[in-house]
Amino acid sequence: MGKNDVALGAYFSDPQIFADLFNAWMYGGKQVIDPGSLMTEDSVQPRPEYARPYKHVRDVVKMYQKDGVQLVLLGIENQEQIDYSAPVRIMQFDGADYQNQVRRTEEENRKRLELKTGLPAFFREDRIVPVITLILYFGEEEWDRPVRLHDMLAFPKGDTRIKMLVPDYPIHVISVRRNGSAGMDISLLHTELRQVFGFLQYQEDKEGLKRYVEENRAVFSHLSSNAALFLAASAHETRLLKGLNRKEEHYDMCRALDEWYADGVSEGEKIGERNGICKGVSSALLRILEKKGSVPEKCLTYISSQKNMDRLNQLLDLAVASETVAEFEKKAGI
Repeated sequence: MGKNDVALGAYFSDPQIFADLFNAWMYGGKQVIDPGSLMTEDSVQPRPEYARPYKHVRDVVKMYQKDGVQLVLLGIENQEQIDYSAPVRIMQFDGADYQNQVRRTEEENRKRLELKTGLPAFFREDRIVPVITLILYFGEEEWDRPVRLHDMLAFPKGDTRIKMLVPDYPIHVISVRRNGSAGMDISLLHTELRQVFGFLQYQEDKEGLKRYVEENRAVFSHLSSNAALFLAASAHETRLLKGLNRKEEHYDMCRALDEWYADGVSEGEKIGERNGICKGVSSALLRILEKKGSVPEKCLTYISSQKNMDRLNQLLDLAVASETVAEFEKKAGI
């Protein structure tokens, strides 16, 4: 498991956070799932008898029950990049959970009815609970496909019968870094998860992020330690954990955020300075070449797009030493 998987597992193991996520996604923010009704399930899936050896560890999985009746098994899978095999992978995970339920039902029936091992023990009246897996996707690129098994299959052209007969399997993906219908509508969340996801949605907009943190300073100054670890792992910013004490339940991230933002502004200024210097050298280089002849569009574009000062200085020396533009292009490999 990667660092983000571990951090996500620890954070969403909290029933309050887990229930908040699924209430927002499944019920539009209505408080239907009570955190107290969630039972932690074993995240390690056993190997089915018919499958080759493997072991999958779910990131988080909980059983939602009401009045002592099991209603649905809810799972979360973390994804930092688009997985183009996700429908098959999720179908396998869900299938393993269904198979595990069948096995447990058979074991209970054999024990209750004193049946011999090996005899069928799943009966007509037996039922198992539904399984729902939610993928939390933290990448920047839009996840538009695949969102179902059929997106992966190469159906014969003109033969609609085959497609109609092949069972489909849709998957559920939330693009955490996108707000609204295209991703995660954070307004539907009621715990600190709203601010954690909000941070990730504003991360690439430093000015917007600064305003967001100021508006939610009360929350960021009292984050749970698991939220801080999860946020730092998801944002790929260990600097956000400056001063974190794992023994304390809560963490004031505001100071670390202020320093992180200041570092970003400073780095931006340095990048701006470097870009300005590069632009100046590019202009000088082009003026030298223009005195030697017409500069082709390809050469002009190549020089103008250069951001590496070492390469620009090399090109400048070649331009001075060349008699013609064609000679310069040959020496520079343009």
